[in-house]
Amino acid sequence: MRFILILALCASLSACGFHLRGQLPVPESINIIAVKSEDKDLERRLSDALSFSGATVVESEADALALLELKKVIYDRTVRTIDERGKVTGYVLEYKVNFDVTAASGESLRSSTVVTRRDFNFDPDLVLQAEIEEESLRQDMLIDLTQQILRQLATITAFTGYPAKLASISRPARG
Repeated sequence: MRFILILALCASLSACGFHLRGQLPVPESINIIAVKSEDKDLERRLSDALSFSGATVVESEADALALLELKKVIYDRTVRTIDERGKVTGYVLEYKVNFDVTAASGESLRSSTVVTRRDFNFDPDLVLQAEIEEESLRQDMLIDLTQQILRQLATITAFTGYPAKLASISRPARG
């Protein structure tokens, strides 16, 4: 009886589209994808997340059904608060990414911008600790950006050149 209840629960969760965080389905029309960016940390994170979600990430655009190109990646730190002595006590950290997804046929599938912000309280007497905390927040923001981009990729619908391109390439072996 317990087995049937667990089976029913699993079936209902999968039927409603539930996925574990980071496991957003990548549409078949772009599931062989190349990722290009000047920001290698974000590129690596996106490539790992795409692989985890079932996509095949390839180096060459020629082998891909689509190209995810991170056009502009900006990390900014803006003063949020200052104390009575004029010393900074808080910042707003912001990551902004402009990206394009293009089909192998050249068709534009998505152009978008994702942004994430964090408040960062700064103690000028604890500079080393503040640097560590800022880096931790920056890494958290990269995870957030990756999830936002994956959610947008998951909404891309099939494009016209998909069947022809899929037939013309051989799927790379997974390692």
